[in-house]
Order: sequence, then structure tokens, then C-alpha cells
Amino acid sequence: MTDTMILAACATEFEMLALLDHLDINQGKCLTLVTGVGVVETTLQLTRYIEQHPRQVDRVIHFGIGGAYLSQKAEGVALLDVCLAEQEVLGDFGVCYPDRIEPLSEELVRKKNYPLDPKMLREALLFFAKNRQEVHSGNFVTVCGVNASKRRGDMFAEQYDGLCENMEGGAMARVCTEYEIPLLELRAISNFVEDRDLSHWKLGEACRVAGKAAAGLILHFLDQEG
Repeated sequence: MTDTMILAACATEFEMLALLDHLDINQGKCLTLVTGVGVVETTLQLTRYIEQHPRQVDRVIHFGIGGAYLSQKAEGVALLDVCLAEQEVLGDFGVCYPDRIEPLSEELVRKKNYPLDPKMLREALLFFAKNRQEVHSGNFVTVCGVNASKRRGDMFAEQYDGLCENMEGGAMARVCTEYEIPLLELRAISNFVEDRDLSHWKLGEACRVAGKAAAGLILHFLDQEG
């Protein structure tokens, strides 16, 4: 047994409890981290964790809920579907016009798009295919403020060829890139990015779907490592 482990990370206790319903972390090589909501807390908590556990985190599985765009890219995505990130985009980091987000100068911003680990993504897609569970993959968009109108959601979907949005994935991707740690991101769709109506949202159900899916993936990866 090596001293490296999978770190399962999410934004809230609700999402983590859904994972622990399906995974006994005391019997496997899995660590857990609840970062808090948003890019600031996620960056702080993940960086602190990695610095306090040097050479221990072998890979990260980031999971939680997300909002799907009503776009051609997201066609066929339904509430409670599982989505996997091909890359993360810092969506509203720039000059925010009504019809577009203009990137800041390259002199000011090092990078805004972060591809996720392709090997982990391929393994995850194969895992779900073998288990006959339909999943979607594409670009995830990280936002600092939740988009509360279909018009704004459509703008983000078109500009970034986006599948869904969230509030932490870009920060996870930035930190993991810096520390050269493979990252996989999984989200269950809790809502559509439309004119805001919380009566349509399925937060609790999406947490449970994401937790169960993430637990299955973690057990799969651990089984592969022997």
C-alpha cells in the first residue's frame, strides 16, 4: 500500500453526506474535503489541504451539483443527469457586457481555460458505459455569481460552448494544475439556467445522484490500483 490517496472534494456538507452514504472512507484510500462555496473558498481550502498533506494526494475527484444550459450543446441533458467536465472555463472573469464576457489582457491573466485530466475522464466514461448509465461530457463554466436568467445562460453557453455551470470547478482545476494533480469533475444537474424559479430545482435529489456516482467512481479507481 502506498501513501497516496484519492481526495474527494465538494463544496457543501450536503454533497459530502451523499457521498458517505455509499462510501466508507475508513476502509479505503480516500480522503475528503468540503471547501465551501465559490472560487475563493475553494482555492484557499484546497491549497491549504495540499500544503498540509504533501505527496499524499494522488488524484482529485471533485463532485457536486450544477446548472445545465438550455443550448444545443446541452441538448438531451435532463434534471438529475450526470455530467463530466472536459475542461473548466472561468466564465465571468473579465469585462462583463450585456451580450458577452470580454477576456482581460493576457498581461493580466495567465490562463482562463483549464483542461481536466483526459485519462481520468476516459476511465470514468468507460466505467459509466459498462454500468449502462448515460452521462454527458463537455465544457463546464465556473461563475462567481449564479446566472438567474435564460438570456444570460444562453450567452455563456454560446460563448464557451458550455454544458453546465458551477461555482467551484475552475478553482479546483487551477490549483490541481499548479500542483500537477490529476482532476476529474462530476456534477449532477439540479436545475436549468433559465429565468430563476426555485420550484423547478432538485437540489436534494441531485446531491444524492452526484454522491452515489462519485462513490462508484472512487471505488472503481481504488479497485484498479489494487
